[in-house]
Amino acid sequence: MCDAATLTRKPSKFLLTEKLKIATLAECGNDWVFPRCSLFPQTVMSNRFRFPFLTSVVLFGFLLFANGCTELLTGKKPDWLFGGRKNNEPASDFKIETEDGKPKLIGDCATIGSYHAIRVHGFGLVVGLPGTGGEDANTFHYKRVYDDLNRSNATGIRSLLARPDTAVVEIQGTMHAGIQQGDKFDVQVLLPMETETKSLKGGYLTATKLTETAGGGTLTGTTRARAEGPIMVEDPMATETNNSIRLQKGTILGGATTIESRSLSLHTKNDARSIFVADRVAKAINYRFPLPASSRKGVATAESDELIIVDIHPDYANDIPRYVRVIQSIACFESQPQQLRRIERLKEELLSPSTAQQAAFQLEAIGKPGIQALQQALRSPNMEVRFHAATSLAYLGDGTSAKVLAEIAQQEPAFRVYALNALSVMKNELEAEFYLRELLHVPSAETRYGAFRALKNRNPSDQSIRGEMLRGQFSYHGITSPAAPMVHMTSKKYPEIVLFGTDIFLKQPFTLDAGARIYVNGQAQGKVVINRFVTSGVDETRTVSNRLDEVIRTVVAMGGTYPDVVQLLRQADMRKVLSCRLETDCLPESNREYRRQSDELEFAEEEEKPKSFWDRWNPKNIFLPNPGEKTSGDTGTVNSSGRD
Repeated sequence: MCDAATLTRKPSKFLLTEKLKIATLAECGNDWVFPRCSLFPQTVMSNRFRFPFLTSVVLFGFLLFANGCTELLTGKKPDWLFGGRKNNEPASDFKIETEDGKPKLIGDCATIGSYHAIRVHGFGLVVGLPGTGGEDANTFHYKRVYDDLNRSNATGIRSLLARPDTAVVEIQGTMHAGIQQGDKFDVQVLLPMETETKSLKGGYLTATKLTETAGGGTLTGTTRARAEGPIMVEDPMATETNNSIRLQKGTILGGATTIESRSLSLHTKNDARSIFVADRVAKAINYRFPLPASSRKGVATAESDELIIVDIHPDYANDIPRYVRVIQSIACFESQPQQLRRIERLKEELLSPSTAQQAAFQLEAIGKPGIQALQQALRSPNMEVRFHAATSLAYLGDGTSAKVLAEIAQQEPAFRVYALNALSVMKNELEAEFYLRELLHVPSAETRYGAFRALKNRNPSDQSIRGEMLRGQFSYHGITSPAAPMVHMTSKKYPEIVLFGTDIFLKQPFTLDAGARIYVNGQAQGKVVINRFVTSGVDETRTVSNRLDEVIRTVVAMGGTYPDVVQLLRQADMRKVLSCRLETDCLPESNREYRRQSDELEFAEEEEKPKSFWDRWNPKNIFLPNPGEKTSGDTGTVNSSGRD
């Protein structure tokens, strides 16, 4: 029996020819040996490896044969073996440029998904009603609430649900695309069709889970949000004998909190469907929207050859439609020379009102290299051109556009909401802060409140808007202003009251209600008596001046809720005892029309309504806003004369 060393010392015994350097196999005992030569390293193969090795050789030969036969019969190489389209390559007919030679944008390669709003739904228990509740024992609402309480091991459930200060209700809400974990949204509170409950006024919804709904039914699986809070009825001024139906429906402002973030998704088109394209799209998005170095991933992740998941970048959290449009305007495949040529072309398109919006989006999608072209457009005599350039510059973090945006916000209602939102994203620009503070004192009510909201979004701790939470009920702000005083309150999204001016008071004499249990009596000149009643009699009495700030703070300190304060303000305004104007939800609208001078001429000739300025830009893959949801893509006409 020989060993490997012996074989190595006598290689000629095992070589057919020195010139070809082809190894032969020599048997030595129970081992097969590859002698050292140019093709094989010296390796020992035992009996147990012979069969797997020979099987692999035969299988490999079969695959080669199958590949050859397939190509012979079809003229095409199979995708799965050494040819054809691989997962890391685009389809053979996929082109990285459009027909006119321009680089393909993400909008040309992928379509948007998960951009719809989802509805959430639940059943809950309202407590604290002033004797206006009902048992509603034979309703579906009652059964659902009873089962939920029973699962939580509560005791005395039937007696609790039969009390006159409780009611079982249905809760409905909508979570918009891109909503993030911890964000709040409004929910509607509804009673059963056949109910004994007379009014929800003064009620408080206890903690309730909300699940997604689809096709009219409830998906009782994953909890999407949780709801809780005081109920604001449709009309606080209604009574049980006058318009009582409006006391049986209500809203909880910001009452629901989402427990998970909703990402956007992109789906590659059929001609671009491959891992190569999906990965390239994700990398292009991540290059444009980098996250802090501490983050382990970018905003975009290619999950498959078809699906790319896109998280919301913080800079666009308040304008998801714009975020989508910018993503869609990013180039998938573009060299630096191509980008420079495209910037020069976009620079010219930016100066024309008809193409300015599309050009601005593409320059914003390019990022820092597009700033210079956008800055040059700020000097344009055309307001529409200046607006689009200034808005894109704001989202790129360039402070040179702050003055232009402030002027446009004050002058043009159609652009106001977008200009103010752009100023709010300039978080590190002192110039933007300066102009927003100036807008707090202009005559227009919606510009003043819009500037306030922009400052709040920019920096909630800004000293110029001095905010606080009154007993956890609502956000309360007092702003010193030389302009005409004004009180602003909200009826959606944020429970909030803002006093523009320090010298706001209630004209005496008067009597007002703040909810079902608190009464404000201003009959005696110079002082106001506030009483809180319960079923057993007077519970508490306080005396303050007739300054509105003191009255509001005292009502809340005595147990009043945000709906109670809203009722107080509405009564004071209706009875003309409030010393200034009262405004509700006076935010700039996002669906106003901007009519160019040329459009006015066309309108006179053709007698047809002009399109919104957002509708003028209609690229191939524009992402439409959610039906019924007001966004930066909505169209329509708003008469804002009363709001200014």
